[in-house]
Amino acid sequence: MDTTFRSVRWVMYFGLAVASAGSWCDHSQAQPVGATGEGAITNPSAPTAQPTPNLTPTPAEAATQPGAASPNVLTPSAPTSQPPSPRTTPVSSSRNSGSNRSFSPRLARAAPIMGDTVAPSLVFRDELGSGNRQLPQGGGATRAKIAENSSSLPLDRFIFNYNHFHNAINENMQYASNIDRFTVGMEKTFLDQMASIEIRFPFVVDNDFAIPGDFSRNGSDVGNLSVTLKGVLTSDSDSLLAAGLTIDTPTGGGSLLVNQGFSDPLTVDISNDAVHLAPFLGFLAATGDAHTHQGFIQVDVATNPNAIEFSDSSGTTSTELLEQTLLYIDYQFATELYHAGRRSTSTCDIYRILGLAELHYTTTLEDSDIVISGTPSNPLFEVTSFGNRLDVVNLTFGLHTEFSGGTQLRFGTVAPITSDDDRFFDFEFQAQLNVPLY
Repeated sequence: MDTTFRSVRWVMYFGLAVASAGSWCDHSQAQPVGATGEGAITNPSAPTAQPTPNLTPTPAEAATQPGAASPNVLTPSAPTSQPPSPRTTPVSSSRNSGSNRSFSPRLARAAPIMGDTVAPSLVFRDELGSGNRQLPQGGGATRAKIAENSSSLPLDRFIFNYNHFHNAINENMQYASNIDRFTVGMEKTFLDQMASIEIRFPFVVDNDFAIPGDFSRNGSDVGNLSVTLKGVLTSDSDSLLAAGLTIDTPTGGGSLLVNQGFSDPLTVDISNDAVHLAPFLGFLAATGDAHTHQGFIQVDVATNPNAIEFSDSSGTTSTELLEQTLLYIDYQFATELYHAGRRSTSTCDIYRILGLAELHYTTTLEDSDIVISGTPSNPLFEVTSFGNRLDVVNLTFGLHTEFSGGTQLRFGTVAPITSDDDRFFDFEFQAQLNVPLY
């Protein structure tokens, strides 16, 4: 229940951030005091300016005054003061968040892929094959994946993501707990918007779980800081091919499991030491003005193992485990449902709405390491990857709303297709906010 309240609180924080952005957007349209013309802001309580009396003499009076010009001589009239016409800004062909103007409008307005993932966790088993305890690493948010609110197109933007994974961690096949993950980040282009560097930092609301008298699991709430370099290899007016590398650094904590149900309570301490390198290829294609296709293929490789310590009253045993190499294949189809065109005048107006449908596939490219160890009091137990060889398929459906100022607000849900060990959660809810960086 406490976790649910914390999740609701953080979702409220996310909503307040969106509302604050909208409030700033509204105020940014206000004109300074004293502005004139159409759309100027006036104060109804302010005193009304009185008309100035016209002191200019009539032509008859002017003719009788000393030094007056002859009535037959034409004199140029003074220019008439006209109020300035309101300035209009042409509607850009693309108002995407931090849109890239180095490419055609059909590509520049493509929506980022929403994503689906939560990383496979490690699992602890005792000598009887029971006591399956999942041990999520890096704040429950390890294994950075490119196809998470990302595009093949380099962009300039601030990134805010929220993911709710329902029943994502199974405890001994009897209990389940959720993961509520938040991610903040920024992407900045360079080389004339042909490349970008992106930094993301995830964290979770609560990564602890306990069953009194049985076991307790304590995990870090801080995730792994990831850095992504991305560049366009080739492009034309309707398509592009990009490539890059994601580096996932072990800034998040590990997991600490205390098995109280043993005759001699056993503590399992798994560190989060691995640096992950994840190269990828991405493509983007526009078919007509209303449809886009986008996808990624990525390989995630752990470059070094994680240290593991088993401790009880008889002593401590140390070992290490190397996480499996994963392959991600992701595809998105986006179609335009609404377009405001030139009717949109405020940066807070809804400019476009897109419908998104995505297919995500995750598989392991090798068998998992298995650490089999023991102590004099607890002779045999193991730690390995959950499910060993995995083939996970998820479907994502989302709604992408884009405002005239370029801000994007996106909501989606993820439905697992596979089952048993190939099912990481029951369902996922996503909320994403992209704000232009300019």
